[in-house]
Amino acid sequence: MALGNARWPRWLPVAAAASGLAVALVVLAANFIGGEKRIDTRIERLYALDDPRFMQELGVLLGPPFLDGNHVRALVNGDRIFPPMLAAIRGARRSITFETYIYWAGDIGREFADALAERARQGVKVHVLLDWVGSAQMDEALIRTLSSAGVQVRQFHPPHWSHLGRLNNRTHRKLLIVDGRTGFTGGVGVAPQWTGNAGAMIAEYAPTMFETDLGLSRRVTHAEWRDRPWRERLGEALASVIGSQL
Repeated sequence: MALGNARWPRWLPVAAAASGLAVALVVLAANFIGGEKRIDTRIERLYALDDPRFMQELGVLLGPPFLDGNHVRALVNGDRIFPPMLAAIRGARRSITFETYIYWAGDIGREFADALAERARQGVKVHVLLDWVGSAQMDEALIRTLSSAGVQVRQFHPPHWSHLGRLNNRTHRKLLIVDGRTGFTGGVGVAPQWTGNAGAMIAEYAPTMFETDLGLSRRVTHAEWRDRPWRERLGEALASVIGSQL
């Protein structure tokens, strides 16, 4: 190859191609060789399932303790799932935390986005976490509706060259927490496929969510806890640690 009177060495394109191939191999090796971290430590269960201390032990492992007196209601099929969720959102006064794997385009997606945006415009703190893969079919207009209203929207684990081997590490959680008092969790995303009534034909696999009163007479949201004086937070943390050892 000639440029003016200069001539490139013939081996230069070969060297450039080899260098590019070497870089690609290094990236692939970094992503796929060695795999994910393995958990080698096995946690031994100290108490039988019917022992009251088992629930306390499980609470310590998971973080928050179990609370008595919470009401749980099973919601089966979209006709019974989405109306209570939307009603809770529309009645929010302080905060909404919403996380889901599937969020696709469609009327139900628009209804959720409009409800969340309306609350954000009224000063409610609204946080939405969507899985990057699960929300790939979401209309970009809905993202703009949420963001322009002041909703904090984040997409979990977008692809990056440094972790291609972990691309399938997704968040499949479906959580809606309103004012820290009302919670929904289960197996239903936001998509037209979950609307309506599935009927008796697939009763064993009917889409289900659970609504619960979080019993916050003894619990606060993280944001509210963070705003407390540091001495109060420290005292609660110490009490929690001491209580777990009793």
